[in-house]
Amino acid sequence: MTDFHYYFHQLPCFDCKKTTVSTDLGWLTEAMKEDVLAQVATIIEQGEVEADLSVNVTCTKDEARDYLLLNFYGYSEEELANQIEADDEQEVANEIAELMAEGTDTAVFEHEVALQSCTTCGVVEVSDEA
Repeated sequence: MTDFHYYFHQLPCFDCKKTTVSTDLGWLTEAMKEDVLAQVATIIEQGEVEADLSVNVTCTKDEARDYLLLNFYGYSEEELANQIEADDEQEVANEIAELMAEGTDTAVFEHEVALQSCTTCGVVEVSDEA
């Protein structure tokens, strides 16, 4: 398996856009994480903050298999070694072959980052005076 880790990163709250909250980035390599964060920073700088940010992740052929199985098929790191269902393995192989048939040695996948809301957004203060 290539060097994938499950990452979280502090990103702006979806509602107030001021407070930072721990946001799930998913399974990525260190290089993918840095690229994802750069794309997210650009989107945020442009003021295009939506609940789900769509960025691109570029993978080598070897990385593409693990990326798909971890992020889209929900396998764990341990399961990647020898517990992949044959149908899933075949679907992933077919998708990678299709992407690589275009003559490139990399695959680009759309990767969603779902911004979270902070705990203070939407909290209505209740007055003790009645």
